[in-house]
Amino acid sequence: MSKENIAVAMSGGVDSTVAAYLALQSGYRVTAIHLKMESDAPADPELFQSCDMLGIRLIEHDCAAEFYGRVLYDSALEYASGRTPNPCCNCNKVLKFAELFRAADLAGIRRVFTGHYVRLSCENNIYRLTKGVDLSKDQSYFLYRLTQQELSRSGFPLGNLTKSEVRRIAVQAGLPCAVRKDSQDACFQIPGECCGETLRRRCDLPVKEGRFIYRGKVVGHHQGIHRYTLGQRQGLNVALGVPAYIKSICAVNGDIELTACQDELLSGSFSVKDISWQSGRMPDGDLTVRVRYRSPGVGCHLEKLSDGMWRVYTAEPQRAVTPGQAAVFYCGDILAGGGVIESV
Repeated sequence: MSKENIAVAMSGGVDSTVAAYLALQSGYRVTAIHLKMESDAPADPELFQSCDMLGIRLIEHDCAAEFYGRVLYDSALEYASGRTPNPCCNCNKVLKFAELFRAADLAGIRRVFTGHYVRLSCENNIYRLTKGVDLSKDQSYFLYRLTQQELSRSGFPLGNLTKSEVRRIAVQAGLPCAVRKDSQDACFQIPGECCGETLRRRCDLPVKEGRFIYRGKVVGHHQGIHRYTLGQRQGLNVALGVPAYIKSICAVNGDIELTACQDELLSGSFSVKDISWQSGRMPDGDLTVRVRYRSPGVGCHLEKLSDGMWRVYTAEPQRAVTPGQAAVFYCGDILAGGGVIESV
C-alpha cells in the first residue's frame, strides 16, 4: 500500500470523485485540487460534501484570468476567423494540466490524478497513453499535447473501467454524486446557445455578418460566421428545396458557400500545423487519424513539408475536415500525437 501524497483534480462530478475514492482505496494520501475557472462562481456543493465524506483536504486554485485569456479568448478569435477550434484540447495543455501541476507544486505534491477515461503505461522510460477501455467515453483525443514530463506526473484511475462501473462504485461508496447526470457541453457553454456565440459575447468580439451563397447566387443572410462550421446543416434557415450544407466560410467578406452535394464536402488530404508526438518523435508503423472527437479513425500517411507543416493523406475521403479542429493520430489504440488542421 503506497503512502505517497498525490493530488486529484476534482470538479464535484462522478468521474473525478470516483478517481479520488479509488486513489484512497489504493493507499494514497489524497489532496483534492479544484480549478476555479470563474472567480465569482461558487463551487459545486457536492464537491465539498464529497471531500468531507472522503476525509480529504480541498485546495481551490483560482485560474479564471488564465482561463479567459488562454482558452476562451483564443477560441473566440478562431471562431471569428471562420475556423472551428477545439477549446478542450487547448485547455488541457495550456491551462488545466499546467495549473494542476502549479497548484500541486505549491502544496509540495508531485503527481496529479484526473478522472479522464484513458490508460497510462511506461515502457523503456517512454510514457504512453492508450484509449480507455470504455471506447464510448475514451478521452485520449483531448490529451494529445501532453508531454513526457507531464505524463510522468499524471495518473488516470478510470482508464480500465467503464462508465457504468464507475457509477456502480459511486453508488456502493455512497458518494453524493452517484446519480448526477453527465454534462454533454463545454464547461463554458450556455444551454441552447452555440459555442461560437457564447465565446463571442464573453470576449466582446464584433460580428462578421454575411451572405449565404448557393451556385453563385445569394440565397439568404446570416448573423455571423462564428455561428457556423463546415458540413453544418441544421440552423441555416435557408429554403432551397433540398438539404443544404456549409461548404466554405470566408472570413474576409463573411460569405458562406452552401452545397446540396455531400460529395463536395469530402477531402482526401489536408494540412496540419503544430504537430506534437507524445513520445518525442514520429512513431514507426501504421497510423490512423481522427479529424474530430467522435469520428472513427482512418488509415493515413504523412508528408513533412518545408514550412514545418504536415500533409495528411487519408485512405478514405473524410467528410467536412475543418480548419481549427484537432487531427489526432494513433498506432492501434496507442495515442501517437496530433496537431491542428490548417487547411483542406
